[in-house]
Amino acid sequence: MTDGRGCFIAVLLRPRRSVLLWLVAVFVSVSILPYSQPAQTQDTQSSNARSSSLRGTVINSVTREPVARALVSSPDNRFATLTDDQGRFEFQLPRIESNPNIPTDGRAFFNSQLMARKPGFLEAGSAGAYQPQSVADDITIALIPESLIVGRVNLPSSNQSDRITVQVYKRQVRDGRPFWAPVASASTRSNSEFRVANLAAGTYKIFTDELLDRDPITFDPVGQLYGYPPIYYPAAGDFASASAITLDAGKTFQVELSPVLQPYYQVKIAITNIEAGSALNVSVALEGHKGPGYSLGYNGESSVEGMLPNGTYTVEATLQQGQQTANGSVSIHVKDAPLTHASIALIPGGSIPVNVRDEQSGKGRQFGGSMRYGKFSREAKADVSLQPADDFDTTGFATLRLPRKPHDNDLVLENVRPGRYWLQVNPYFGYVASAVAGSVDLLRQPLVVGPGGASLPIDIVLRDDGAAIEGTVEGMPAAPSSPRGTVSSFAVLMPAGAYVYCIPLPDSAGRFNAARVSGEGVFQLQQLPPGVYRILIFEFTLLAVEYQNAEAMEVYEGKGPVVHLAPGQTQQVRVPLISTKE
Repeated sequence: MTDGRGCFIAVLLRPRRSVLLWLVAVFVSVSILPYSQPAQTQDTQSSNARSSSLRGTVINSVTREPVARALVSSPDNRFATLTDDQGRFEFQLPRIESNPNIPTDGRAFFNSQLMARKPGFLEAGSAGAYQPQSVADDITIALIPESLIVGRVNLPSSNQSDRITVQVYKRQVRDGRPFWAPVASASTRSNSEFRVANLAAGTYKIFTDELLDRDPITFDPVGQLYGYPPIYYPAAGDFASASAITLDAGKTFQVELSPVLQPYYQVKIAITNIEAGSALNVSVALEGHKGPGYSLGYNGESSVEGMLPNGTYTVEATLQQGQQTANGSVSIHVKDAPLTHASIALIPGGSIPVNVRDEQSGKGRQFGGSMRYGKFSREAKADVSLQPADDFDTTGFATLRLPRKPHDNDLVLENVRPGRYWLQVNPYFGYVASAVAGSVDLLRQPLVVGPGGASLPIDIVLRDDGAAIEGTVEGMPAAPSSPRGTVSSFAVLMPAGAYVYCIPLPDSAGRFNAARVSGEGVFQLQQLPPGVYRILIFEFTLLAVEYQNAEAMEVYEGKGPVVHLAPGQTQQVRVPLISTKE
């Protein structure tokens, strides 16, 4: 294998087969890149021909204590070693002589990784910065201890043999806004206890699945059926009312859930316009509150069926056939009797026209042209899409229709289901000056789409008189260097990267932007909409920043400078580095 400078890179390590049978847990990866200098003398080459070593320490990222008996290996598990009782490891790496003019030793890894893993620890997003000053420098790998939710589901003694499932959802962030997504589940054991492991630090909610009563003493297949509706921690009846659980790294949270037995009644809802065998997704919302817990199923023919306790529900059915979507819903009320008279008519998704007005100068337009989509092309201005604003919808995205003829520049969002959406616009050059649907400012408010995709057209204005920020990072580790006059190849452990976030202050006309910081600690952001921004730089990629939430961003006050950007202005800034430990 050769790198960009033509150096031949090779690593020979002896496999440790017994180690590879060791219990596999989650691993942390550490990127390693080559660093080399040209050969100078034959004497130097002979000196470098001796075997070198690659040493390091695995630590607990919270306590900073060494982790003993952690497995450190290559990604393909062809070679590995265990850390000692001080968390230290070492690989003996032989030098490979392939060309006397191209010195290479076993420390030179190209686009490779080391991994450390041990039960009870998660994958760490970073291992910190490693600054090698000589071949004796150590690598530090920080493992993040897992968090756990453990507890008990209390059922009557006659039902304790039944296994009930608990579901765990985590608060995550998409484009600066929070949403809830399922991350884990577990079934209770015979003693009614459960354990959900391998959780990262964060905010969670937990609840039980529905469970029909199968008590052999009271169960009557032709009489009244009973069941346990979902219960949301600590004792809520729906997801929105549940309490959030905050988990720190390495912590365990205990919960106790006590479902209440209730009568369950048969529900059957006819789908008036569906072909047998179609794939239909069904969701059930109690009292109109969307969220997981209650369920009905499609019977594969012409109806949605299942059982529900007393209550008022909104049942929504969504059909997806290729690129075509159809959607329908009905409100039902279950009250002490089966329900069989309801029906749903599926309405095809609608189309929303998008008008892009280009107010860019000639300089901006020189980046234009056309882009090809399949057989045809269209003028390259911007990518436009709709992202669901629903906390639980991860599938209802809408994108632009492909061109249907040569030079088809008509932009249309196709197959849009009813709901609330955030508009996403990514211009090929310049910035989005405005985006509206009627009187609704879509840069700050969601687009509400009615049945059949009913919505006003979306009007977007692009400009290219945006501002720019050029900056440097305070506290960025210095780039590694090799002593002058020596010949060596170093394994340079690079951090996962520093990232600059340009976050508009509340009520500012600015728009969020982000970029990676170079290895020299400099960055540049261009075509920023005029406005007021706070500039933050994180040691590693930070995906969970709720930059759309002013309250959540209060914690970062004073962590970075605030800049006021006018059209066409270039601002110079120096920004402190925010460590992941903060």
